Amino acid sequence: MNKADSKIFRRFRKWREQRKWRQALVECRRAARKGYLIAKDNLDEIKHSIDAVSADLEQNLSNLKNKRVETADVADQLQQQLKQVVSDLYSLHKNSHILLEKKRAQLDKFSIALFGRTKSGKSTLMEILINGDGSSIGKGDQRTTRDVRSYDWKGLEVTDVPGIAAFEGREDEEKAFEAAAQSDLVLFLITDDPPQDAEAQCFARVRALGKPILGIYNFKEALNDADDMRLFFRKNWFDSDRQDLVDIVQQFHELAEKYSPGSRQIQFVYTHLQSRFLSQRPEHKLQRSELERKSCFNDVEEKIISEVFNRGKFLRWKSFIDGVADPMLKLSDKLLDFSAQNSSGGRVRIRKRRQGKSWSDGFLNSGKERIDTFIKKEMSTLRAEIPGFAEDTYDQSDAGDRWKHLVVRQNIERKANKLAEEIQEECRDGLSEITRQLKAELKHVSGFAGDRRISMDSIFDTKRAWTRGTNIISGGLTIASIFIPPLRLVTAVFSVIGWIFSFFFDDREEKARKQRAQLESKLKRNVSKIERNLKKELYEFLNPMENQVYVRLNEFRIVTSKLFTLADAQRELAWTLNKHQKSLHRILINEALVQLGHKNSRDLILDIARVPGLAIMFLIEPKTTFPEDLRRNLEKMLGEKVWFVKNTRNKISILSQAIGRDCDPAKIGIESDIQVAHVPVEELNAVGISRIRLAQQLTELHVMK
Repeated sequence: MNKADSKIFRRFRKWREQRKWRQALVECRRAARKGYLIAKDNLDEIKHSIDAVSADLEQNLSNLKNKRVETADVADQLQQQLKQVVSDLYSLHKNSHILLEKKRAQLDKFSIALFGRTKSGKSTLMEILINGDGSSIGKGDQRTTRDVRSYDWKGLEVTDVPGIAAFEGREDEEKAFEAAAQSDLVLFLITDDPPQDAEAQCFARVRALGKPILGIYNFKEALNDADDMRLFFRKNWFDSDRQDLVDIVQQFHELAEKYSPGSRQIQFVYTHLQSRFLSQRPEHKLQRSELERKSCFNDVEEKIISEVFNRGKFLRWKSFIDGVADPMLKLSDKLLDFSAQNSSGGRVRIRKRRQGKSWSDGFLNSGKERIDTFIKKEMSTLRAEIPGFAEDTYDQSDAGDRWKHLVVRQNIERKANKLAEEIQEECRDGLSEITRQLKAELKHVSGFAGDRRISMDSIFDTKRAWTRGTNIISGGLTIASIFIPPLRLVTAVFSVIGWIFSFFFDDREEKARKQRAQLESKLKRNVSKIERNLKKELYEFLNPMENQVYVRLNEFRIVTSKLFTLADAQRELAWTLNKHQKSLHRILINEALVQLGHKNSRDLILDIARVPGLAIMFLIEPKTTFPEDLRRNLEKMLGEKVWFVKNTRNKISILSQAIGRDCDPAKIGIESDIQVAHVPVEELNAVGISRIRLAQQLTELHVMK
């Protein structure tokens, strides 16, 4: 082949490669359009589910209003939370729709985001791709890139984002994550500087977005002068520093694994960005070829191009689907947390209501017994005075005044008031203790959800509700403590006893005997009447307290019922969203299997659970063997681990398999009525804990300690 033919052949090969590249980008655009429609349809279905839940909650709000509970602030706060749930759902749907439409504007562009901490070489990489003059490359410790900047490279949209893990760079980080969420592929840069914990956390957060990541190790040996350049050319940095490079990547993976198990499967490409950038500068024209070779940047370019060729269509498809699935997964987790918290809070209130009822019943019975004992003692004392009093005063004209003085001297009124005060104090102490225990238990329940929660007010202010009940009861007791003094009954009765002295006696002794007997009989009847009236009035003194306690307990029952209604609605919506996610994941996996040439293998998969960026889990029949080569290829295409669970048709068994070997089936407990599984989480390793979200999706059981 002569020189002219060789030149023609090179041109033809270049034209053919460009043609294949353009065709690959066209296929990526088609996949993006298809992914957008699938995501949009799913959001529309979710909107219908939210509408249904909203209508159900509105009906419950109406029912609560019709109950006309007296503790208005309790009902108002419960209604506020129910409304807030619906508001948050619509807000999330709206935000997801906005993000989807924003991504729709990028349908024609395969988007790549450059991600890494400050001074990792992102701006240098950007200058290389756009053949720039280096004006954007930072000098020293400053945060150079403060805004999102996008450029075109080979038909791809490459976005340089602000650096992460920088001092006072929180706002910059949020801009970076927003840009990463809109991308199809993330290039994550690290350097030969020791890895930082904050850097690993950001890496895990990018993975959690479900974004495929290509790691780039930027070797930062400085080329500041001719001596640096000669030394750089003399040695092969990749070979001479290989172990150091491997150690840094290993350290980074170890940090990242703490926050995102499975991070080790992310591959890193090694390059020296500064030498590649210098090769483009006019002053290094003579050294261009050597600088390009030494930079190993061709490995970076080839890896990016390979990603577009081999799985570009799938990545574009996946980007749109995960853009919907990821926020819905987070919302599902939060809804389950709140559902469990509200259910636990409801059970606490049920226990405390039962305790309150048991206490009030015991207290009222005890109060009646104490009243009976008090009256019996006082009346026995009066009855014991009757014979002697009759003997001494049967012939006295001032017998009535003397009897009155005797009764006053017994201090029945003061003793009755003291008894009322004691009962009142015990009532306050009892209710205060119930309130203290309730607050302590509710605080413990509310603490289990941690930071994973929708912004809502608590169901109601328990302290205010119980305090109000206590105040009302105390008011009733105070009013009752000034009941009609029993002495007025005595006075009323003795207004008629003066007539006994008007009797005429045929025989003085006989008349005296009869008069004493009549006086004793009348005094006994009078004391019995005092006893009946005093008991009636003291019992009536207890009635206001009994009524108020039962009113509060009944309102407590109503509020608890609505609390369980809210928990049921949250749990129902969480599993509805879970079904939508499974549908999206099924579509995603079917497309991956088609592209891998294993279309028929989708029939092997009974069910799917997936956490974008982490792993995917397939439920298969016990005798099914999933091809190992297909599993590996799926992991490469998804950038996620692939795990399997055998369908034993036993939820405890499936749950135990899904969580992993560290989960002892014998220690799993299931509350079927509220779809909660209790697992010894403290015994699990990091991988087992990360698999819990997959286990929840697969079994539709909310896993808790």
